[in-house]
Amino acid sequence: MNSSSNQASPAQAAGQAQEAAPRPDALGVRRLVDESRRVLVALLQGPFIDGRRDANRWGQLLRDRSAIEARLADMFLELVLDEDAQVAFVRQSEEDTDAPKLLRKLSGLNRLDSILLLVLRQHLLTQSSRGQRAVVSQREIEQSLAAYRRSTSTDEAGFARDIRASVTKLQKAGLLAEEGDSFEVSPVLRLMVTPDTAREFISLYRQAGADMPEGESAQQEEAATEDDN
Repeated sequence: MNSSSNQASPAQAAGQAQEAAPRPDALGVRRLVDESRRVLVALLQGPFIDGRRDANRWGQLLRDRSAIEARLADMFLELVLDEDAQVAFVRQSEEDTDAPKLLRKLSGLNRLDSILLLVLRQHLLTQSSRGQRAVVSQREIEQSLAAYRRSTSTDEAGFARDIRASVTKLQKAGLLAEEGDSFEVSPVLRLMVTPDTAREFISLYRQAGADMPEGESAQQEEAATEDDN
């Protein structure tokens, strides 16, 4: 029988494992394997990694999570990961307030954009609590935002254009994925728009005297605190 000749000896197996393992560089620092380096770049490029749509990167992130987190920590960044929702992104570490800022917060959002974020976050929390995907149609979005149209505005066509522009902006950010005539809200929205951020949005509207109906405002505040419990 020659089958044993095709099997690697313990010494050979150890040598192969050593070759596959990441090697230290000239300074003795452990380098990431190529697959993990690609995951790191994807995280830095943003906006996030979705395991449902990129199983390979998601799997590598889980396998080499500690090493990737160490590289992010070197840049004053931290990994935010939800294994159940299969989403991950990076944010600026809050441990050192004097650290250089490499990432921008959600920026360039106008009033309608941020209200849309709150509406979608509330929808996401509601559907997630039922074990369902958060899918919303264009018509449902328009109906949800109709209450936030400024009372002085009579330009319905212009408001509809503004809504479409806000939807497009969130699509480009990866927070909405088009599915026919509807959109799926990414689970990462719950992590990116934290309860504190949601409350900050609501507070800003009130300070600015924005037209947020009282009932809607209370509903948004309730949704903002759901993650705190």
